Amino acid sequence: MSDDEYTENSRLLHSRRTSLLDQPVGSFRGPNSLHNFASSFTRAQSFAANKIDANITKKRSFFAGPDDDASDIGVEDDELFDPDLMAPSSRGERLSTVLHEYNFLRGPNALGASGPSPYNEVFYQDDISNILHASRSRHGSVSHPSMVPISKQRSHPALSFSSHRSTKSWATSASYFGIKKVEDKDGNLVTVIAGQSTAPQTVMNSVNVLIGVGLLALPVGFLKGGWVLALPALLLCCAATCWTASLLSEAMDTDQTLMTYADLGYASYGSTAKLLISFIFSLDLLGSGVSLILLFSDSLYSLLGSETGGWSKTDFKILALFVLTPFTFMPLPILSIFSLFGIMSTFSIIILVGVCGFIKSASPGSLLQIMPTNLWPASVADIFLAIGIIMAPFGGHAIFPNLKSDMRHPQKFKKTLLTTYSITCVADCSMAVIGFLMFGKLCNNEVTSNLLETAGYPSWIYPLISGLICLIPLAKTPLNAKPIISTLDGVFNLDNVTEGESAFWALLRTVLRFCVRVGVNVAFVGFAILVPEFDRIVGILGSSICFLVCVILPCSFYLKLCKNNIRATERFFVRGVIIFSSILAITCTYFTIVH
Repeated sequence: MSDDEYTENSRLLHSRRTSLLDQPVGSFRGPNSLHNFASSFTRAQSFAANKIDANITKKRSFFAGPDDDASDIGVEDDELFDPDLMAPSSRGERLSTVLHEYNFLRGPNALGASGPSPYNEVFYQDDISNILHASRSRHGSVSHPSMVPISKQRSHPALSFSSHRSTKSWATSASYFGIKKVEDKDGNLVTVIAGQSTAPQTVMNSVNVLIGVGLLALPVGFLKGGWVLALPALLLCCAATCWTASLLSEAMDTDQTLMTYADLGYASYGSTAKLLISFIFSLDLLGSGVSLILLFSDSLYSLLGSETGGWSKTDFKILALFVLTPFTFMPLPILSIFSLFGIMSTFSIIILVGVCGFIKSASPGSLLQIMPTNLWPASVADIFLAIGIIMAPFGGHAIFPNLKSDMRHPQKFKKTLLTTYSITCVADCSMAVIGFLMFGKLCNNEVTSNLLETAGYPSWIYPLISGLICLIPLAKTPLNAKPIISTLDGVFNLDNVTEGESAFWALLRTVLRFCVRVGVNVAFVGFAILVPEFDRIVGILGSSICFLVCVILPCSFYLKLCKNNIRATERFFVRGVIIFSSILAITCTYFTIVH
C-alpha cells in the first residue's frame, strides 16, 4: 500500500500494539512468549468462569443462529466471542459482525466471493473494538447488503469492568486472533476463531485446573484407606481420569463445532443432558466455594483463633465474606493474575510442608521421626470415605473441551494430558505421602491446619504458610463465583442493555447485580458454617461430582458420539466402567454424608 492510499480504514485494519512480554526471553519466544502464556492463561480462566450455559436449548454454547434466539432457527453457525479477551464466549459479540464489517472496510472485492481466508486473516484487538464501534454507529442510519444487522440489545454483558482495557488486562489478554473454517458432523463449513494456545500453554492451564485445594485433604484419605488401599487408589484415579479425558477428546473429534462440556452433553442426549450438566456444575462450584471459605477460616483460626476469648472459626468465616467479596467485582484479566498466584502458592505449600518435615526432628510433624501409620482401613466405611477424598483432586474435565478447542494444534491434546497428569500425580502423591508420614493418625481436615497447630517449627513458618493458604481462596473464590453469577445475571436479564432504558431501571439493574454478587458469597459462607468439615466437603465433591463429571458422563458421551467406531469389546468395557463407577459414586457419597 502506498503512502497516498493510506486512509483511516487502512490504519484500522493494520494497527497493533506490542507488549514488553512479546519480547523473546530465553525459551519464551514466538507462540510461547510470556504475553502469549499470559493471554492463554486468561482465556482458560474465562472458560472456567463461564462453564455454566443456562440456555439449555442452544446446541452449541459459543454459537448463535441468524436471530438472537437461536433455538427458533435450528441452525447455529455464528460464533460468539468476547472482544476484550479475544476468546469464544457464550455471551459475546457475533463473529459475523466483524467479518462483514471488515469486508465492507476493505472494499467489495477485497476478500473475494468466498469471504475471508481461513488462514491469512488476522484480527487485532484494537481493530475489533473500532469495527464494533463503527458497526453500531452506522446501525439504523446506513444499510449495507454485506453486513449482518446489529441487535439493539447487546449480547456482551453490560457494566463489565473488562470493557475498559487497562494496562494489566491488555497485557494478559490476546492482542489478536485468526480465523479458520471447520466442518460439523453434517458436513457444513463454519467460520470460527482459530485456537491460539500451544501445547506447553495447555499443560499449564490443565495443571492449574487440576492442582487445587483438594490435595490438602489427601493425607486424611490415606489415613482412612491405609497404605495398601490409598496409594493404589490414588494412582488408579489418576490413570482412569486421564483415560476418560482422552475419551472426551475423541468425542470432540466427531464434530469440530463441539467446544464445551455442555456441547458434548447436548450432542449426546439433548437439552435434558445440558440442564443436568448445568445443575451439576452449579453444585460443584458451590462445594468448591465452600471448601475455599473453610480453608481460609481454618488456616487463620489455627494461627490466630481461640474458642475461649478469641476469634472462633465462624468469626473468621464471616471475615472471609468481607475480604473475598470485593474480588468478585474485579475483571477477569486481573483475577487471572491472582489465579496464577494461587497455583504458585499451592506448589509452594507442597514444598514448604516437605521442608518443615526435615526442619523438625521429633514427631509429630517430622519426616526424620515419622508418626505411626496404618496399612489397612479401620472399617468398611473408611474405604469409601478414602475413595471420595482421593478422587477429588482429579476433577478438571469440565474445562478440558475448552482447552482443546483453544489449541493451535488440537491433535496434540492427548499428549498434553499425559504431561498434565504426570505433574498432577507427582504433586498429589507428594502431599499425600509427606502429610501422612508427618502426622499419621493425627491427620484431620487439611494437612496445613495440622502443621499450624503443631509446635516446634521456626516462628516464620506459621505466618508464611497461613499467608500462602489465604492467597488460594483470594485467587479462586471469585472464579468459582463468576459462573453462578453469570447464570443468575442471565436468568434475571441483568446483563443486557436496551436502548431507551430509563435511569430508574438502569439503577435497579446495577443494584440487583450487586446483590447477586454479594449473595453468592453469602451462600458460600452460610454453607461453610453449616458444614464445617473441610475433608467432608472434599469427600462429597470427589465421590459424587468427580465420579459423575470425570468418569460416568465422559464414558457416556464417548459411547454415544463414537458408537460407529467402537469395537464390541471396548463398548462392553466402557459400559462396565460406567456401572462400576455409578455404584462406587452412590456408595461413597452415602458414607461421606452419613459418617
